[in-house]
Amino acid sequence: MEQRKKHKKIYLIAGVVLAAALIAGYFFVPYAKRHYIPVSVDMAEAAAMEKADMGERKVLTVYFTRVGNSEFEEDVDAVSSASLMKDNETLVGNSQLLATMVYNAVGGELYGIQTEKKYPSAYSDTVSVAKDEMDSDEDVALSGTLPELSRYDMVVLVFPVWWGTVPGAVKSFLQSDDLLGKTIYPLVTHGGSGAGNSVEDIRKLCKADVSNDVLEVFDDDVANAAGAVSEWLKSLH
Repeated sequence: MEQRKKHKKIYLIAGVVLAAALIAGYFFVPYAKRHYIPVSVDMAEAAAMEKADMGERKVLTVYFTRVGNSEFEEDVDAVSSASLMKDNETLVGNSQLLATMVYNAVGGELYGIQTEKKYPSAYSDTVSVAKDEMDSDEDVALSGTLPELSRYDMVVLVFPVWWGTVPGAVKSFLQSDDLLGKTIYPLVTHGGSGAGNSVEDIRKLCKADVSNDVLEVFDDDVANAAGAVSEWLKSLH
């Protein structure tokens, strides 16, 4: 009897360990895929798009991505599909690729938000900096010349969801000029959170009309999102 109880206890412990391993694998494997496995893309092929007629509307496509806003190490080889891909040796941001898809489909102007202060090379460090920016509510200083917003009535805004909302740089852009009379169409990338509070927060940050027709693209699906982007743009008529 004592021996049977002992075996039962061993089986129970083994079952708990196995269950814990399965649960850990369920959560860690997608994380590892997003953060440590190099992701390759052919930019020209991935961004090839069918034209979408926006009628008389003048379109500005604005995006924010880590590429151009981070001091990446020269030997970076573990690139994250949560924000980065590689076209041969050229780094490509998820939002950059999606914005290029939109631009190729509707024309107009393509504008990348640039920050004065660069983010760290490591994704985890960037996450920490983004949290500090959000907690302190500090303004993220932008660099370069901003687009002449008065020339456009439709803004497609492409960005990654950071801590459930818009990155600080996007916040600064939205507050940089008068967006009254414009319509913003958000296109977001995410690791499972969806758009989070970003749409509601955009409405608080500017006087634009912010559409509820939001396109949410999971990080791992960005390189193959041309079809989804095309259908979304057609639905905005």
